[in-house]
Amino acid sequence: MHLMRLSSFIGICLCALLAGCGVSEDKAFQLQPVSYRNLPNWRDDDLTQALPAFEKNCEALGLRDEWKTFCDGIKRLKGASSKQIRRFVESTMTPYAVYSYGSDKGTFTGYYESSLKGARQKGDKNIYPIYGLPPDLVMLDTRTVCQKGGDTGQRVGRIENGRFLPYLKRDEINEATCKAPVVMWVDNPVDAFILHIQGSGRVQTPDGVVHLGYAGNNGHEFVGIGSIMAGQGLLENGKASMPHIRQWLNENPQKATELMNKNPRYIFFKELPQADGPLGALGVSLTPKRSLAVDTRFIPLGSLMYLDTTSPDGEKIQHLVVAQDKGGAIKGGIRGDYFWGYGEEAFQNAGRMKSQGRYFILLPKGKEPLASF
Repeated sequence: MHLMRLSSFIGICLCALLAGCGVSEDKAFQLQPVSYRNLPNWRDDDLTQALPAFEKNCEALGLRDEWKTFCDGIKRLKGASSKQIRRFVESTMTPYAVYSYGSDKGTFTGYYESSLKGARQKGDKNIYPIYGLPPDLVMLDTRTVCQKGGDTGQRVGRIENGRFLPYLKRDEINEATCKAPVVMWVDNPVDAFILHIQGSGRVQTPDGVVHLGYAGNNGHEFVGIGSIMAGQGLLENGKASMPHIRQWLNENPQKATELMNKNPRYIFFKELPQADGPLGALGVSLTPKRSLAVDTRFIPLGSLMYLDTTSPDGEKIQHLVVAQDKGGAIKGGIRGDYFWGYGEEAFQNAGRMKSQGRYFILLPKGKEPLASF
């Protein structure tokens, strides 16, 4: 088996490269060139459904030399058939199988755009704040500093008496008088909590729908409360999915706050212009069932991926998607969060999805992997 290293895809910190603190570059992320025949059900994928995601991708990447041929071609495919789009993709992109530590399998979960009810002004039932970015939140660039555990990038915190300290945790933000501006007041604390997990949402207000998107976070690691609830016997085995968590929290408000505070991570939001979907980390609106959140230490935003996994009901998900988002809980060389869209059906699918699967990455023809991004 001929495997390629894709070191520019691998988010190994400087101290890992120099001091060997944790990750093996050779094993964490490897590629093997394959034929399109290796992509299961490739010929059956309706690529007209993927074309909007391609077009949005090119809004962000179209000016880059390595994507120019692809994006120029996409502009000419308006109204094209699935067969025509497939022929174009095959002529411009080369598929690679992805391996991490010798395996091509990983975990795929789902997410969706949250739905809430609220108002711009506090009152009546709308008493739970959705905060914008606090003015006292500081982001420290540590890309040249070797941190404990091998992390580099940005550290989030606050300055107090001349010292850089971690920013407040969820319970501290909820209990203290937060310095952050309130962008919206909503009527349900559980829905607000789910909004923090999903990272985007629509709020139905008396004046119409307001779109909220990710503005920043408090720097703390995400902790899923499903396993905590299962460990305490609050949820039956196999029922630690988001729909069951939401139901339990709504039915037990006296205990809900304590449990939700077990997740110290807090997301801050901003109001977004009207769009056909929430904005992903690439800066373009997401396309239901065609956008994927990835670990950007390994997969660059904008990558074309062919996904091979299953839905919560066991149906095959085998089609082309685009890496247009990222998330704090998405970690690993083969790890993805599948965007289901908006509404209750999307919530049910996203909340129950935890499937094994694999993906392939498609790179521009004639470009070595290191030169493609």
